Amino acid sequence: MKKSEKRKPSEHQDPAEPRTGKKSKKIEEDETEDMPKNIPFVVRDGIRHLAPYWSIYRTWTKRRWIGRTFENVFSQEFLSTHKHYARVACRMGRFFINGKQMTDPNRVLDHNERILHVGHRHEHQILDVKIEIISETEDFLVVNKPASLPVHSCGQYRAHTVLGLLERENGINGLRVIHRLDRPTSGVLIFAKNYETDLEFKRSLLACDWKKEYLCRVRGEFPEEEVECSQRIGILSPSMGIQCVREDGKDARSKFKRLWTDGKESLVSCKIATGRTHQIRVHLQWLGFPIVSDTVYNSDEWGPEKGKHGNYGKSFEQLREDVQNAHRATSWREDKNPEYDARMEALANTPENNAQITTPFVWAVMLPRRILQWIICGCTYIVGGMRLPGEPL
Repeated sequence: MKKSEKRKPSEHQDPAEPRTGKKSKKIEEDETEDMPKNIPFVVRDGIRHLAPYWSIYRTWTKRRWIGRTFENVFSQEFLSTHKHYARVACRMGRFFINGKQMTDPNRVLDHNERILHVGHRHEHQILDVKIEIISETEDFLVVNKPASLPVHSCGQYRAHTVLGLLERENGINGLRVIHRLDRPTSGVLIFAKNYETDLEFKRSLLACDWKKEYLCRVRGEFPEEEVECSQRIGILSPSMGIQCVREDGKDARSKFKRLWTDGKESLVSCKIATGRTHQIRVHLQWLGFPIVSDTVYNSDEWGPEKGKHGNYGKSFEQLREDVQNAHRATSWREDKNPEYDARMEALANTPENNAQITTPFVWAVMLPRRILQWIICGCTYIVGGMRLPGEPL
């Protein structure tokens, strides 16, 4: 199938989200159109800093959200935001549920609801390293992924992703993700260019036809003989995607072979028979040889032995809280506006009857017309040179 031909919908849907059938072509187009073009950036000391920009976050209610208030869900699931952000953003009219503007932070979420969040996205910085294209055909693209950026949109990342940079710097879009590498990991990535190739590669991946090898620099003197780890891996923090070894987790199998050591650190070859999230990082941590500079799994929050053999020295609940708090505070080094906390406190504590609800007019000028028409839906105004405030659609 050629690139210009119509693609079939992916069969790999997230089981955590309700099934809603096929997306309309209009919604698919809207989801790509709302990304601003030519976002300014600067490079300082080899680090690329992207200017903030308005963007739309989309999601469906997860099963674990049903029956909880919007503010409770947002504050517990999106830990990188301010504790009052959901309440303040609701008052500013930045959330839409099922096409209608939602200004009540105490609204209880129900099954199968579509949530849109118009937010000012501040992407994290990445290394200023070009993505090397290793090979390209009609069916696939192979690249060398640099460390520091994720493969696709997640959290605050959207333009600073492999897919985002390939589109903006190389004009390559419409790629289908076959497999992933963690944000801090560099290495070979293969993308499919059409549905048939995507399906063929994923079938071969499930059949274990792929042979993948990773190289890791770990803390400590790794044993000379080959080490196999088959500890099951499960979720520790759903909101942050942090994993750990746990008995009720999923089957995970890894083999490690030392290539070099100086007694303090070792270079280790890693081969995996399964592909669990953060599998290599979690297994090396459990073995007592965490990856050097791994800010998540090589930290003191995991206990005096940093999680070796699951000896955390604390309850599972306390471990989750400690790791979440540490990851939220130390992973990013952006400067924080000293007035931000004070402003958020003041806005959140304003009495309801005195709070000014801001309509989308302020930020609407930053968003494309078609996106505004879609997200505002029942509202009757649109601005930004397209229509004046107060003029009906």
